[in-house]
Amino acid sequence: MFITLPVLMAYLLQSSLCEAVLHVFRWFNAYLTRTYDNPDEYWQGQEIAHYLTFGYGYLTWEWRERIRSFAHPFIIAFVYKLIQLLGLDNTDFLVFMPRYIQSSLTAVADFAIYSLSKRIMGNDVALPMLFTTLCSWFNFFMAARTLSNTMEMMLTVVALNYWPLSGVVHLGDTKSWLRSYQISLIFASIACIIRPTNALIWMYLGSQLLISSGSKRFIVALNAAFVCSTVLFMNIFIDTTLYEYDWFQVFKNPVFTPYLFFKLNVVQGISLFYGVHQWHWYLSQGLPVILTSMIPFMLYGLCKIYAKPNIYNRMKSLLSMSLWIVFIYSLLPHKEFRFIYPIVPVLLMVVSYGLAQIQSSAWRKRAYIFLILTQFPVALYLSLWHQRGVIDAMMWLRNESQQNRIKSIGVLMPCHSTPWESILHNPNIPKWFLTCEPPISDNSIDEADEFYQDPIQFLRSHTNDRIWPTTHLVIFDNLLPILYRDLQYYGYQECQRFFNSHFHDDSRRKGDVVILCRH
Repeated sequence: MFITLPVLMAYLLQSSLCEAVLHVFRWFNAYLTRTYDNPDEYWQGQEIAHYLTFGYGYLTWEWRERIRSFAHPFIIAFVYKLIQLLGLDNTDFLVFMPRYIQSSLTAVADFAIYSLSKRIMGNDVALPMLFTTLCSWFNFFMAARTLSNTMEMMLTVVALNYWPLSGVVHLGDTKSWLRSYQISLIFASIACIIRPTNALIWMYLGSQLLISSGSKRFIVALNAAFVCSTVLFMNIFIDTTLYEYDWFQVFKNPVFTPYLFFKLNVVQGISLFYGVHQWHWYLSQGLPVILTSMIPFMLYGLCKIYAKPNIYNRMKSLLSMSLWIVFIYSLLPHKEFRFIYPIVPVLLMVVSYGLAQIQSSAWRKRAYIFLILTQFPVALYLSLWHQRGVIDAMMWLRNESQQNRIKSIGVLMPCHSTPWESILHNPNIPKWFLTCEPPISDNSIDEADEFYQDPIQFLRSHTNDRIWPTTHLVIFDNLLPILYRDLQYYGYQECQRFFNSHFHDDSRRKGDVVILCRH
């Protein structure tokens, strides 16, 4: 990880008006990101970073089973440490700074894909590429979120920008491409550490490169082996030290998280616990939802690319790699939009080429206006309003706890419906939530399922150990009609209500977020 810091700084210091615009736009993007998307944004990133920095926080089952690497939370922990050293950890800097840092890294990815598209398809596609990557609702929605997938996308795109793509880079003079290849390998290796499934991209591109490299095959393989093994060893060292609290265990009992991740999620099938989707999900739902109104321009761009052999030869590696990823991911039973985020910039390259190929300037302007009117409203709605109540509720509890007005907190919601210590940041207040452990062993209990099967019975059976001592309960308001009499009996009254969403695909999460207080 530390090897990449000088490289990343050098990359960032290539100052230009374009980069400045991208960073300002992404900071504005971060400012407008007020909603909760996926539990992993907090529970696998900021929560773990909070634990590393401040010594307390909740470690989910993935960390007890050691299937997650500390590489991603370690970056956020570095931000937290700076905030702590500045004495600002009790301010809102603790809550908002990770978003701004992540949005800055996404701006790096924006510039990388902009540069890559110019190298592959020419300067004519530069402005359409810039427009497309900033206009995309999915990019806007994901850009400032501290998900490992967002970091994976950034690392992948930067690595692709340095990668010796077939038809773009000729392996003639070794000095002209070897340095860039080594830089690409560093970023690609870290992307694989953060998300082991990212290795599918580099296995494909690496195999292509080996086949086409001819007399340079040994140099290609040797550099890949050296760089990847170095980054891998550093990761094993960091993970073993943080899991075992003893760096010497690297030589006795090393922790290799990618292997444990594959063993538990793929071999044992634990990922099935979080949902199973049809094989065609990425084709019928994933890509159509991510691209939405950009689909016609992507199809037009593909037609134009295939019609021009010189452009097709330069894009062939990226297009075939994207098909490979969609195909392999379609074979996996558990699917999510964010899993294919690393190939979204490549798809946007095709969209931008389609826009650039519109001959009429009047129709091109209409296309731009159409995309703005169809992409930005979705981006703003999902970033500003949809599922913002769970964030607002935690912020209110944080502020109240700083005023010493809260003695204890309980969350009666599907597990991980809200952030935790990364917002609350108070070790002195007892707090609990409903857990949802996957069936790793026979002793695993999904408290959330138990609660929603019979909320009243759960409430009454846990009165002495949880409910009664708790002064503040957080629930979705669709439970109020069911629990109102019991909660009123225990002395609870509604003290705050926050809008959360107009709709939700999970019926348990519908409605406002209500905070009930008992004084």
